[in-house]
Amino acid sequence: MPIDKKANTQWAKSAISYKNYQDFIGKKRDRFKLTIVDLFYISNFKGGNATINEPEDIIEEKLEAYSTILRTISKKYEGKALQDLDKEEADDLIETILLICYLTNKGTETKIDGFSVSYLSALLSAYFPDLIPILDRRVLINLGLVKSENIDPYGQIKNIVLFYEPLIRRVAKECKQKGISVRELDRSLFITKLREL
Repeated sequence: MPIDKKANTQWAKSAISYKNYQDFIGKKRDRFKLTIVDLFYISNFKGGNATINEPEDIIEEKLEAYSTILRTISKKYEGKALQDLDKEEADDLIETILLICYLTNKGTETKIDGFSVSYLSALLSAYFPDLIPILDRRVLINLGLVKSENIDPYGQIKNIVLFYEPLIRRVAKECKQKGISVRELDRSLFITKLREL
């Protein structure tokens, strides 16, 4: 597969931010207690121009619901890799991920201005790199999960959360077949030139 040099450079730079965030997680007294600092790390990793636009005390109150689900995932899947889950475990993981994604929906009490589902997916991946792939447009396109009608006029994927389940199932299958980790597959798909839609 041909490599996209710009995407390869972007991956290398973002990998530093990803590792910095994982190091931060490892130093936390309560690993799963999210704060505004976690959101800053994720914003740095994802790049773009999203900013967190709410007072810190309100954000941290909202993040309690996210932290609860992170703890649930950790208890259920401690030390497991995505490709090793059986169907029941994979179904339950998907259900739990969609539940935490719901927290980012507009109109919910847990929606944080500037923190979207794609940012949440990066946070989930940083916490569970062997279990949860990042919900990323390049990866979705290069896996062939997206069609041209799923792309908006700005080149972004409409209703990206709808692609989480097929992404997880496909990544599990690919990792098992190729004998590689979620993160390795993520990298190879991200740095490959985008497929034609």
